[in-house]
Amino acid sequence: MKVDPQQLIDDGYIVLRQVVPPDQLETLRTSFETLVEKQKGVWARERKPEEKPGGVWTTSAQPRVFFDEVVDAETADTVEFCLHENTLGVSQQLMRAPDAVITLMALMCNPVQDHGPASWHRDIDPTGQAPLKGMQMDYVKNGPGYVQWNIPLYDDSVFWLVPRSYCRPNTPEEYQHLLSRPQEPMPGGIPIELSAGDGVVYSHMGLHWGSNYSTKLRRTVHLGYRAFGGDSYPIVDHFYWNMGFTQHLPTEARS
Repeated sequence: MKVDPQQLIDDGYIVLRQVVPPDQLETLRTSFETLVEKQKGVWARERKPEEKPGGVWTTSAQPRVFFDEVVDAETADTVEFCLHENTLGVSQQLMRAPDAVITLMALMCNPVQDHGPASWHRDIDPTGQAPLKGMQMDYVKNGPGYVQWNIPLYDDSVFWLVPRSYCRPNTPEEYQHLLSRPQEPMPGGIPIELSAGDGVVYSHMGLHWGSNYSTKLRRTVHLGYRAFGGDSYPIVDHFYWNMGFTQHLPTEARS
């Protein structure tokens, strides 16, 4: 799959069709559902006394399975998908990097009861990374050193964003909206309509929104990749996994 890195710089996101090869979709659905069931068991055992039975699965507005924590040899195809030319390969193209590696492997799931909309936000921490304006200037001049993905296994339109908001500060109108109506549609915001297997790759610095955490079935793969080498600075420089899970992978993926 070939992509134009300039499109990501121009718009802050790219929608790609059939990121999941059609002949792999059902198999991946089965594997990910196996991981969900394993994680539900972990959450049930770890729940606090004051929580409902089921723990995080029954209380969270958006249960997230960090699937490297529950993967095994039978479900290793979930991690192999994260190393596919349509995911890792595309990310490396977009970052124009000699090397790239995955930093985040998660599966976003629907809650067991309606929680409604989340709040608009940017996935940044200026206190631990850099001032937003500096990160934006670097991104525009040198390209991204980190990219983020949503890839649904079932049709999904929960994710909204404001195109090109990644490369500028909030407008006065946006600032007031965030203060007074953070859980309502943002002026200029658009829903990203994805069919099962499609994907959106985007800058995490842009304004985006989880528009409705309802009980509608949701299994959306959420990934992050960072560059090694190249011109851009990877402002996400940590990993949400440790090496232990690689023992379950085939030799090539483990390497």
